[in-house]
Amino acid sequence: MKKLLSMILCFSMIFSLCACAKLEAIRNTELPPLPTREQAEDPAGDPAEEPAPAAEAVAETAAVSDPGQSEGPGDAAQSVEAEGAELGDRVTIYMKKTQEAFDAPDGSLIFLFSYVTPTVRIDERPQTAETINEQLRLLDELYISGTDGEGGKNQLLEDALDNYTYVRATGAELNTLYSSARTAKSVRADGSVISFRYWTSVYTGGMSGKHGYLGLSFDGQTGEKLTLDALSSDQAAFRKALVDNLIAQAKEDRELYSRISHNEVDADTAIASVVREGNWYFSEEGIVIFPAFGELKPESEGLPMFTVPYSALVGVMDARFLPAKRDGDASIEIVRLDEMEDGTIQSVDRLAVSEDGEELYLKISGTAFDVTVCGIYIIDQPEDGERFHEGERYWYSSYMSDCGLQLCAAVPHGLPDLMISYTDADYIPHRYFLSESGAGGIALVDDSIEAVG
Repeated sequence: MKKLLSMILCFSMIFSLCACAKLEAIRNTELPPLPTREQAEDPAGDPAEEPAPAAEAVAETAAVSDPGQSEGPGDAAQSVEAEGAELGDRVTIYMKKTQEAFDAPDGSLIFLFSYVTPTVRIDERPQTAETINEQLRLLDELYISGTDGEGGKNQLLEDALDNYTYVRATGAELNTLYSSARTAKSVRADGSVISFRYWTSVYTGGMSGKHGYLGLSFDGQTGEKLTLDALSSDQAAFRKALVDNLIAQAKEDRELYSRISHNEVDADTAIASVVREGNWYFSEEGIVIFPAFGELKPESEGLPMFTVPYSALVGVMDARFLPAKRDGDASIEIVRLDEMEDGTIQSVDRLAVSEDGEELYLKISGTAFDVTVCGIYIIDQPEDGERFHEGERYWYSSYMSDCGLQLCAAVPHGLPDLMISYTDADYIPHRYFLSESGAGGIALVDDSIEAVG
């Protein structure tokens, strides 16, 4: 019983609830429209979104890197040794979180439902962006309706109500809080590729629930969804390169390879079967390929994620899908908007993360890549020494050159709750946190802010 209570509290912390809706509110599901620019620029929701420790960490182990945390550009400088298309036009991605809470007729909370909708903007190619956004909206519709196999909002709510009614009638010691959550994260975006990783977690009782990843990639020029076969004119050679690289990585991890080979399973065949649609996406380092949870080894032992570096795909993957060459360096600073002189630097966008926040200006000097504004969550006693982790992502830009972003955000009095990050030409990440500076001042500080509070 204690384990169940702990799990309920854990899932409750994943979601920030704006209000509780009544059961009848979703009898007739209305699919969400495409967010307008105003909606996209003022995302609703709690900054502690992606990934909540209790969500993605369900089946990940320390021995297997969590792709939500470790696949960022930190190691990319060692693996990106191939260059492809030009940098191309700037790609901006907004994230909007939709979250709902539903009660039983007696007012007891029985179901939490949430999802994140990315919206792509490419000023030079609006039709390309709209083609991508239509497909992203469709993915939301499939999730809401349950057509994607995850259950759907209405069905899960009905199941939650039936379960609650049974528990109340029989006194059974069962969990009465169901949940379904889907997050989305852009993992590579440039003039040639726009790639997302989705994470879905559905809890309907028991010790863990059902969860999994989905990769989704688009052609940055046409907006068409990319398949593995579309990445090379020599499909056989390309797939062989992927499979050979995965097998080689698995063999380097003797414990993993041995685990896959248990019960007389041919490990190489099992690994080769992982190379399929939906189980891959582009990252800054290469093509990430992953199995379903429990496919290559027991779910409780974690999920192996394989990254095939771009350098291993030169000559077998079309060059236009390789990352573009990066040049230049950058620095960032933040000032109050009323302290900026008009016309001194171009403003490319405006983002509001707080309704009653201050009007600020994020200034980029030089060229910064993968500029990201996101919330954070803090781990007080982390095993790896890293206290600050990316939470809900609000805004992303593939690159910014000598320009700025207007930002409406609250300046915290203690530990920060907003992170601004970018990568440089060598794919090295730089992270800063919005904080007070002196008497009424503002500043971007580095990780040493962990000593505050």
